[in-house]
Amino acid sequence: MKFPRCLLVSSLFTLCAAFLAMPTHADYRAGQCYDTAWDAFQNPDNSFRGKPFWSWNGKLRKEELLRQIEVLEEMGFGGFFMHSRTGLATEYLGEEWFDLINVCADEAEKRNLEAWLYDEDRWPSGSAGGKATEDPRYQMKYLLMEIMDAAEFKWEERFIAAFSCTLEGINYSALKRLDKESSAPGEGRTVLAFSVKPMDSSSFYNGNTYLDTMNAEATQHFIEITHDAYKKHCGDRIGTSIKGIFTDEPHRGMVMCHKVDQGGLSASERCTPWTPALPAAFQKEYGYDLLDHLPALFLRPEGQRIVRVKWEYMELIQKLFLENFAKPIQKWCRENQMILTGHALHEDTLGAQAVPCGSMMRFYEYMDYPGVDVLTEGNKNYWIVKQLSSVARQLDKKWLLSELYGCTGWQFNFASHKAVGDWQSLLGINLRCHHLSWYTMEGEAKRDFPASIFYQSAWYPEYKEVETYFSRVQAFMSRGEPECNILVLNPVESAWAQIYTGWATWLSAAAPEVVALDQKYQQLLLWLLSAQMDFDIGDEDILARHGKIEKESTPRLTIGKGKYGLVIVSGMETIRDTTLALLEQFQAAGGSILFADLPPAYVNADASQRAIDLASAALRAPFEREPILEICKKSAGQSVALHHESDPDICTRIFCQSRTDEDLRFIMALNTDRTQAVEGVQMSVPGKGVVEKWDAMTGQRTRIPADFSGGMLRFSLDFPAGGEKLLLIRPDRDPGVPLEKTYKELKRTAFEGACPYELSEPNVCVLDRASCSIDGKAFGTPMEILKVDQYVRDHFGLARRGGEMVQPWFTGMKDRVIQGRVTLRYDFEAEIIPETLYLVLEQPDVFQVLINGTELSVKEDAGWWVDTCLRKITLPVNLLKKGENLIEVTVDFHEEINLEALYLLGNFGVKLDRIRRILTDLPDTLAFSDVTEQGLPFYSGAIDYLLTLAQPANEPVGDAFISLPSFEGACAKLCQGKEDDLIAWAPYEAPLETEQGGDQKIRLRVLLTRRNTFGPLHQTTLKTAAYGPGNWVTTGTGFTEHYNLYPAGLLQAPELIVREAI
Repeated sequence: MKFPRCLLVSSLFTLCAAFLAMPTHADYRAGQCYDTAWDAFQNPDNSFRGKPFWSWNGKLRKEELLRQIEVLEEMGFGGFFMHSRTGLATEYLGEEWFDLINVCADEAEKRNLEAWLYDEDRWPSGSAGGKATEDPRYQMKYLLMEIMDAAEFKWEERFIAAFSCTLEGINYSALKRLDKESSAPGEGRTVLAFSVKPMDSSSFYNGNTYLDTMNAEATQHFIEITHDAYKKHCGDRIGTSIKGIFTDEPHRGMVMCHKVDQGGLSASERCTPWTPALPAAFQKEYGYDLLDHLPALFLRPEGQRIVRVKWEYMELIQKLFLENFAKPIQKWCRENQMILTGHALHEDTLGAQAVPCGSMMRFYEYMDYPGVDVLTEGNKNYWIVKQLSSVARQLDKKWLLSELYGCTGWQFNFASHKAVGDWQSLLGINLRCHHLSWYTMEGEAKRDFPASIFYQSAWYPEYKEVETYFSRVQAFMSRGEPECNILVLNPVESAWAQIYTGWATWLSAAAPEVVALDQKYQQLLLWLLSAQMDFDIGDEDILARHGKIEKESTPRLTIGKGKYGLVIVSGMETIRDTTLALLEQFQAAGGSILFADLPPAYVNADASQRAIDLASAALRAPFEREPILEICKKSAGQSVALHHESDPDICTRIFCQSRTDEDLRFIMALNTDRTQAVEGVQMSVPGKGVVEKWDAMTGQRTRIPADFSGGMLRFSLDFPAGGEKLLLIRPDRDPGVPLEKTYKELKRTAFEGACPYELSEPNVCVLDRASCSIDGKAFGTPMEILKVDQYVRDHFGLARRGGEMVQPWFTGMKDRVIQGRVTLRYDFEAEIIPETLYLVLEQPDVFQVLINGTELSVKEDAGWWVDTCLRKITLPVNLLKKGENLIEVTVDFHEEINLEALYLLGNFGVKLDRIRRILTDLPDTLAFSDVTEQGLPFYSGAIDYLLTLAQPANEPVGDAFISLPSFEGACAKLCQGKEDDLIAWAPYEAPLETEQGGDQKIRLRVLLTRRNTFGPLHQTTLKTAAYGPGNWVTTGTGFTEHYNLYPAGLLQAPELIVREAI
């Protein structure tokens, strides 16, 4: 039988088309990759959920710890770090401590949560709460330089070296070394005498010091006291239900830093880290005697700024710190199947890193989950996260931790949580460690760098949505590998080579040349980020050990897994010979090197022409944004480009990261401006494809229209203030993914007038002023309560409370000494007598309480309020009177007594008249303005605004939304039965389910923060850059007697918006 030729040809075409349409292996893998990514995004596992510092800061009880683990799970956390903090009363590393660690680890395992240890009592890691430094051999040591007139000099046995010289400022000349037998130095000469001194003892280390972390024996002693004790008491939980250990802010001592905030170092600008083995190690490493060159270490010989001994000293103490602390800690963890995470001390600037640690990037190499510490709300030191993510990519470390949200204050809201976490997630952070979640607020603990991200806040049940958001973002940004072709050399060693006495402060450089170096380094990295150019940073030591040249179709300089086609040298005054040799090889192979500004004039801190010669044949640019970026784009390419038709500068606010996995591209784009929306941004990426937007808040995905031309895929994006976009580009379209809706606004109407409301908690009146009588003497003038506490402690010769006070667990091991009898009088006024009233106080069992002269029984309380330490005592209202009322509390005072504010709870309003607090009726309705001026000055629970929506017959038909133009609180919720919608960040709106016919009742809930209850209430500046214990004890112009309150509630009328989908 024969087939017609046309039919045969047609059949063959059909068969070929069917074959070509069949999914290839690559298609299958891409589809599988997509499905895996989508599943992980919708339901991220606990590894991507945050693990807060669970602050163990009081007398620990098993039942309460178990209750709090349940709350942590309810809040959406994936685990916790068990962290001793200021206020801990249970003995650190005592038998009860270990028992409770085991109880919590077992409970975490039942709930599929991660339990982590923390290796210190407070911080920095190394002293074991002072237990490891009782032996002077293990205490941190410093080399001290004393400057004296020659006529005053007399050799002392403590001197290890002395010199005479001519000294002008920090410059010296005519140097001569002295010894015991030397003749008098000579008239007009200055003597520099050097001696080794132990770090001063400090209450921060419970009366001892920090550890000599350059001493392997000292580190081993710390490990035996801490790590080995956990292994002994926790058994097979180590490495299983206890996942790992957090090491916090270890360092090797402060280099000539003229301000040290953690105590324990006097004359700090003339001190530099020392360890007994240092001179011999220096001789072995560099072949000459360090003691002969000590003046050049601290000062400038003949005015010379870049000095080799400075650079070599800094390199050696870095090595000793890594070899004798970082590596042994990591070795113990690996031998015991524990993951080591945490961060070293200070990253914010090159100067801040050099003072305590040297190069921060080198420390990351010896951590399994390396981390950074990004404190405060306004900290936008993007470069420190880029340093971390660079080492992680180069050395193949998947998990990157950030300790974040610390020092942000009670007013820190959900939008701020998002803003601080977003840019870090964009740049690589996928393990958020929240600072912090307090076990208790008792005593000084409530001022330990708040806020507490925990059950103490009215918003804690809503926080799960924040955690789900971030777990999705981080699951998305952990896919594939970054598209990164640029390496920027880290110039930190140029700072090392020019240290001198007083060259830096606690957190930054003071030397003008190092300040300029820091500024240029940060500016260069900001230029690249704002141009959507991804890059890694290269540390010179890591480059020397892991760097090589690969000659593929295009030459690449590689560091581990990182491969780079362009290397940028900028700001460096000295460069290593090992770095230079690698760059010379790279250039010879055809690689691109850009010298932005002047090339280094020193090699290994010695004057040299070699780098200048290399630069003469390399790419060159002045230190200006556009010339540098133009070369980068030509030499390294660009995976994501942005354009705005009317204002190109708008695009500099948008930071992007692009990652590829098979033939999928994952892009995160973030508007870093929290104050302004950005609309009409055109994004271009190379290649064809379909663009999807994945919404981390809702877990939904939509398709975005895109055009392909000239080899580029182009599409338009709008960003709310601080808004992000998660974009996936795939080769084919999924018909199950709907096209994203676009809207046209039809109507916008503000709700008018005041409205009824409901409070989730009783109102509160803060009583934080008292007069004081000691041992029956006359009462003094009323003062703010923490000033009273300081007065009483000063009177008895006791140390004041604060973040660096001796821990209660340590003082509790001694017998309590009653110092005397203290009576406090708190006053308030009443225009009304509430039906029910509670008095809230801490430690009620140790106080005798009188209300208007009648003793109040405090043996039984009515439960707790806000925190388990704040106990409610029923206050019989018949003991109150209209007008002035007095509450008198008396206590036998000793070191562990806390004099704190009292609180009244009930159904009343509060009127403030400067320092007068007057109980009044609550208002019937609330206006859309600050509730602190409407009878709720100290209230910090939730407020339900009960709105009425009138629906005229001619109302436009469309989708309705509730918008909040201005409010102050942690977040808001549109309560619609089962479908409550969180309103947490821009654009601050939620869809409204409208009802047909008649007026519609709407419940809009604003969840306030605890700022106006727990303060600071008397700080002159309403909002500061950081919050710690000192914000509650301000003095002088920083203190105000009246209440400085944070605005709260709906500050403007909410709006109804009607939109039509187009």
